[in-house]
Amino acid sequence: MTIEFHTPHGKVPEKLVSTIRNEVLELLHINKKISRAEVMMREEMNNLQGENDVCEIRLSIYGDNLFVHGQAVSFEKAARIALKELKRLVRQQVKKQKEVPDQKLSTVKV
Repeated sequence: MTIEFHTPHGKVPEKLVSTIRNEVLELLHINKKISRAEVMMREEMNNLQGENDVCEIRLSIYGDNLFVHGQAVSFEKAARIALKELKRLVRQQVKKQKEVPDQKLSTVKV
């Protein structure tokens, strides 16, 4: 799996990047089909509530993409929000993949 980080220079501690990387790697235990993760951390300048640190994660699973967004007063809290939602979505997708289809379709020509 490839993990790509986009962070503002000097604003995000290396320890946080390492923690996010480990959390994303743990998602491989839930779904083995994950091929790529892209983590974007940025500051939003025009937010009046003080929650201007944003963490966005895009996860590429063969045939599908998952995207989550977390916004908080710090990058750590924003990352925690985004990772929590991403884990929920990955579990939900695995559960959906294991379900029996509603209809059986056939392509046999008569």
